[in-house]
Amino acid sequence: MALRLVCAAAAFAVVPATVAAQSAPDTLDLAHAVAFARAHNPMLAARAAEVRAAAARLGPAGAWPDPTLTVGAMNYMLPSLSASADPMTMNQVTLMQLVPIGGAPVRRRAAARADSVRVEALRDAAALEVEQRTRAAYWSAYHADRALEVMHRRLGALRDVADAARTMYGVGTGQQADVLRAQAAVTRLGQEITEMQLERQQAAATLNEALGRPAEDPVVLPSAAEREMHVGMLHVVEVPPLPSFDSLATVAESRNPELLAAAAGLDAARASAAAADRERLPDLGVGIAYGQRSRNADMLSLMVSVNLPLFARTKQNQVRVEALAMADASAHDLESTRQRVRAALARSRAQAETARDLVRQYAATLVPQASAALDAALASYRVGRTDIAMVLDAQTMLLEYEHDVHRFEAMYGTAVAEIDRLIGRSFGEEM
Repeated sequence: MALRLVCAAAAFAVVPATVAAQSAPDTLDLAHAVAFARAHNPMLAARAAEVRAAAARLGPAGAWPDPTLTVGAMNYMLPSLSASADPMTMNQVTLMQLVPIGGAPVRRRAAARADSVRVEALRDAAALEVEQRTRAAYWSAYHADRALEVMHRRLGALRDVADAARTMYGVGTGQQADVLRAQAAVTRLGQEITEMQLERQQAAATLNEALGRPAEDPVVLPSAAEREMHVGMLHVVEVPPLPSFDSLATVAESRNPELLAAAAGLDAARASAAAADRERLPDLGVGIAYGQRSRNADMLSLMVSVNLPLFARTKQNQVRVEALAMADASAHDLESTRQRVRAALARSRAQAETARDLVRQYAATLVPQASAALDAALASYRVGRTDIAMVLDAQTMLLEYEHDVHRFEAMYGTAVAEIDRLIGRSFGEEM
């Protein structure tokens, strides 16, 4: 059931890590929603393509320059162009290869390898983000469904109060003002139901976006009967508290894919800086030439060359300065990401624990008290000991408390989803 699933996730319990998601079921529980999003969200397909592209860059990054093959006709005499007029006339084939001797290709390949790790980490981050968005949208839809159930139940109760007010007014024991106030309360709650239905539609569209489905596809969540009605809320407070912030931060440091991507980006930038430093060293060119002559022996030539970095001050040195600056920027990005993750983790953990405490307070105290107050107000009104305002106030208070219970349940589930994203934990994965 949806509520049990999020409670298990909050307690870091074991649930199946993968769920077949070839097609969306008619009724979406949380596990199927996450699995379907992982299989169909187009952003994840894009990130997977980027991983393949990064892997394909490894070979070219460390490869030597292509050899140069030159074919020429050498020293033909004018105007006859005779091949025998001069002993130096020949047909020549030359093969040249540039050999990097500073080790720059090795470092460029190391930079490409680190960048490939960074891209893979960003793919993992995207997968966790899709999971988090799916779970957050799911809990928004869950909250709207539960709120609508409460509102419709209370709307029926309000109509009963309005009928009682009309009956008492008809027999002379009530007032017309009571009838009007009861009817106004029914109308106002009807308007609130309409607004909540709009929130439900928006949550469904957001969930469909995360699932990679058309926004207008129907989203059906398990009904109240499938989650044990009102008693289900108690499961939130029965799970153990979340691990401490320090424990979560330690896990995030080693598993958060955004941090891993930033660290890999720093490695790539440092390797690029090392490659730029080696680019200042000259490269060695080696070659061989074969000359074919018509009436004389053929000729073989060997050649060696080096490039002269005469413009290193404005070329190679500036490339190195740029690479060092990018490495410095990557180091600061890593620290910034670390601080952002820790801050978000602290906020989400506080939100989850607060929501858990509030569910406990509301379920154990406020909702039963408000229900008892409503029953007492109704009994007093029916015998003329109080006015209808007391009944309507008690009805409104109970509606708000029941609504808040489900809102805090959804807050709890959303906060746990964010914590999982921050510590690099997929839904259903055992820590």
